Amino acid sequence: MKVMTFNIQHGKNFISGKIELEKVANAIKKAGADIVCLNEVYGKGPHPSFTAQAKTLGELLGYEWYFAPAIKITGAGPYGNALLSKYPIRSCETVPVPTVPRNHPGYFEDRCAFHAVIDVNGRYVTVIGSHFGLQIEEQEQCVNTVCQLIDASDYPVVLMGDFNVTPEDPVLLPIRERLKDSAELPEANLATFPSDAPKTKIDYVLLSKDLIMESASIPTEVVSDHLPIVVQIRF
Repeated sequence: MKVMTFNIQHGKNFISGKIELEKVANAIKKAGADIVCLNEVYGKGPHPSFTAQAKTLGELLGYEWYFAPAIKITGAGPYGNALLSKYPIRSCETVPVPTVPRNHPGYFEDRCAFHAVIDVNGRYVTVIGSHFGLQIEEQEQCVNTVCQLIDASDYPVVLMGDFNVTPEDPVLLPIRERLKDSAELPEANLATFPSDAPKTKIDYVLLSKDLIMESASIPTEVVSDHLPIVVQIRF
């Protein structure tokens, strides 16, 4: 199976500046991804731009979908992460990341993770997706949250998302103690941001040790402000 993580910037095309979900769907289809973690996704709300984007993408691809709202923007609508899956989603829940004290300057935002169990041809896999914050306190809470989900899993684990930190950041050490980074494959160790001239790797696919990484790629077609990561894995 192929897994993909993709920060879609609510479907906003990095070139045109317009929301173009069809291009996001085409990028997923072109990559051949079976299970996809999406960050920066809009849900349905009063603002006309806030449509049910996960549902739309699921329908365009013929995939099951789940939307995990992290915040609700007043007068606009919900915003968060999403899961798309070619395989049946047996269960999925939204897990809020505890809010940290906002006692210094800087941008803070409530965060969440989704925690899903997916049936891949009769074998179950846990898929966790999240978008970490910009402040170290938020990042530490995100790491704690996903580590608790990893430790509680009865199945092999895939963790994906935009973590807003570079690979050498020590905040990731608790995750690295539990999972292996797909960036062990050189193709997955390339920069993902910004998409038009990538300089930084902040997007990740990490796997439990009972999953085998076969190949990886970073499609270079510019759709969002991030490039996606696609990893072929097997049990």
